Amino acid sequence: MSETADESGAATQGPQEYWRAKYINELVGTFILVLLGDGAVVVTILTGGYDLFGVSILWGFAVMFAVYWVGGVSEGHINPAVTIANAVWRDFPWRHVPGYIVSQIIGAFLAAGTLLITWSGYYDSFSQANNVVRGEPGSSITGMTLWTFFPNPAFAGVKTGDLNSLQQAAGLVSFPQAFFSEMVITAILVAVIFALVDDENPMGTRASPALAAFLIGLLVAALVQYESPISMAALNPARDLGPRIMGYFAGWGSIAFPGPRGEWWVPTVSTIVGGIIGGGLYDVLTRKYIIKLEAEDVEPEEPAVHDEEHEGSTGGS
Repeated sequence: MSETADESGAATQGPQEYWRAKYINELVGTFILVLLGDGAVVVTILTGGYDLFGVSILWGFAVMFAVYWVGGVSEGHINPAVTIANAVWRDFPWRHVPGYIVSQIIGAFLAAGTLLITWSGYYDSFSQANNVVRGEPGSSITGMTLWTFFPNPAFAGVKTGDLNSLQQAAGLVSFPQAFFSEMVITAILVAVIFALVDDENPMGTRASPALAAFLIGLLVAALVQYESPISMAALNPARDLGPRIMGYFAGWGSIAFPGPRGEWWVPTVSTIVGGIIGGGLYDVLTRKYIIKLEAEDVEPEEPAVHDEEHEGSTGGS
């Protein structure tokens, strides 16, 4: 039973009802994230409407708007790497981690399907004009509108329909490089999120959570702008895995799973590892000392001020 009775006998919702609401909101938030974020990539590849800066800004907006909508109920993780890091380093219950992750992947899956339906005419026109056959080698140029590749085909000199350029581009970014890069940027993402929502941190934003969503969106935009040419800045297992599953069933087949290089697991594992590392680094390098300084009531030293009047009275030049 998910309902209990209060002292007046009125039925009230129990904890399980709230967790169902959290799962639904994580689904909705991740749907918004991927619809707008991947939508920017769709526009870029199929129409040439955006450059990297435009794509990055729209990913930032996607994060902000998703968290604004669902953050009041589910805290707006919208990312399995964030959920797992909160379970490892904070008090998020492990028993609810699967529910959050499944909800996030479903939200991303549905967003990818929405993009395929909405933009189907553009997909067909682009594929016909460039001799791209979905599921055949070279169809990564359309698959990248939904999930990630390394290196990013749009920045690696890959010519549409030219398999030789595709093979040459593969040498630009190795598996270890892609894994390391995604791990680093996700560690930064999670560490900054932890800093912003930390009650102990005087630089945090608990008093104004809407500001945190804005700043996290800016951070995501910056990370996407920096890292996209390497591995398309997945930053989020659901953002890659949900659309990748949709792509598999929508005709891309082995281009989605296991991927042209068997790389399907890299965006998922690297970002989870990076999230755990980032959360731990923030706690060890920063949060621990914030708590110590507060406990010992240590005030940060004020910077020295250049006192021209004083120097003048003592003969200083």
